[in-house]
Amino acid sequence: MKVQAAVHFGKNTELVIQELDLEEPRPDEVLIKTVACGVCHTDIWVQENYMDTMVLGHEASGMVERVGSDVGTLTAGDHVVTAYNWCGECESCRQGRTWECDSFDDNFDGLRPDGTTPFSLNGRPVVPLMREGGFASKMVCHKNSVIKVDPSLDLRSLGPLGCGIMTGAGSVLNYLTPEPGRPIAVFGTGCVGLSAVMAARIAGCDPIVAVDRVPSRLELAMNVGATHCIDGKKTDISKFIKSVCGGVDYAFDTTGSSRLLDAMRKVLNPGASACGVGIGGALVLSERELREGKSWTTTNTGFSVPPLFIPKLLEYYKVGQFPFEKMLRFYRFDGINEAFEANRACTVVKPVVLME
Repeated sequence: MKVQAAVHFGKNTELVIQELDLEEPRPDEVLIKTVACGVCHTDIWVQENYMDTMVLGHEASGMVERVGSDVGTLTAGDHVVTAYNWCGECESCRQGRTWECDSFDDNFDGLRPDGTTPFSLNGRPVVPLMREGGFASKMVCHKNSVIKVDPSLDLRSLGPLGCGIMTGAGSVLNYLTPEPGRPIAVFGTGCVGLSAVMAARIAGCDPIVAVDRVPSRLELAMNVGATHCIDGKKTDISKFIKSVCGGVDYAFDTTGSSRLLDAMRKVLNPGASACGVGIGGALVLSERELREGKSWTTTNTGFSVPPLFIPKLLEYYKVGQFPFEKMLRFYRFDGINEAFEANRACTVVKPVVLME
């Protein structure tokens, strides 16, 4: 079948809307009519560094059109979002830790286990990022990547739940699991950080301190749950946090910045738990800090099992506790490069591209 897709043809090039061929779904795959897809920093990184011809996009939402013969949980007409793929067969998957799947890294190759791809251009394969390729009018995904959602919700807004939102909220609710009334600091208030702020409010953290250098994002952080905000360019971060609460019992970093990680180190209370997802750096604790009971880990996908965690987040959303829609700004499909630039320039927290 013929589809329209925004194709990445080489390193640091703009996306080009192109007609591609798309195969019918295999027995373990799902054909989805794409409604919308969020722009993630992973998409930006691939655009700036990959030479392969690809269809980017992995925060997609849409409606099921057809399912393969081995797909028993979905039917035509279902509203769905997409997330990372997992094999379901390795020891980690069998124990429910799908984020540790033996084949998790294969998501970034974008290929099926047999090395093929459902997209092609003039007979040549085109790789879909994360085996999805969400910036296309239709896509074929493995059944484990597809999560059914409540059809009463606005499908245009739901795609980012499958990556950035899930990662931030999951890092707090699945890993840190904070006790109510305990202080937390969130470093970086993009989509992932703001999702962590909202999750911290759900968990009952107090205070919730957000750190960034973009005033509009700090304002939004206050709007969705932060009790205090710090402009990291203008304020001594550790001094400010200590003046607010003496130190924090939980911390989450989305920046990978050595300067911010150093500030985080200075405010961790004995026994504090910290985690991060920022590209570029991690907190390496000293022997003394370890003896004090402090801990650090990197939370891949927020340690989330998408079919379980995404519906949970939507339940919070429906009762007004998780207002992630405040982060979104919508773009037409033919404005996809504008959406990418807004993400790169940090002028929009979460651009979402509408396929129609």
